[in-house]
Amino acid sequence: MFLLRLAQWLNETRWSVAIRESDLVFPLIETVHILALSASVGLVLWVDLRLIGLAMRNKAVSDIVEQLKWWMRGGFAVMFLSGSLLLYSEPLKCFNATSFRLKVLFLALAGVNAVIFHTTIYRRVDQWDRVAVAPLQARLAGYFSLTLWLGVIIAGRWTAYF
Repeated sequence: MFLLRLAQWLNETRWSVAIRESDLVFPLIETVHILALSASVGLVLWVDLRLIGLAMRNKAVSDIVEQLKWWMRGGFAVMFLSGSLLLYSEPLKCFNATSFRLKVLFLALAGVNAVIFHTTIYRRVDQWDRVAVAPLQARLAGYFSLTLWLGVIIAGRWTAYF
């Protein structure tokens, strides 16, 4: 029950209450979070669509990844920071919400999927970089990524409203 006690303690801190009860700060953080999510996941979507062969089939996968990776990472960093502030502002709500737990699970699995992709199949990208349809492992990574990020978004919206 350590996490519950931590959530209860955080919920009562001055900064948590201030963010949660602010008419301006909480909506501003939430807006930044959604915009950063849109930027980061939107760019991940382009890479995934290329991997599964539905977009930019005439472009090298490595070129797309190189051009977008810093923007994706920056968007993810802002999304993670703003999400942490949202969690800090409503720790008890998040602790008790099944949807938040699902969101964290999907987010962790999306991270595992990305690490597996970049440490295995993407290391051999020079062998399949310019083919219109990527190898099965790359396509599966793209499908998993799309599915997991969709889960993050749905669970996140579910957490916000329920």
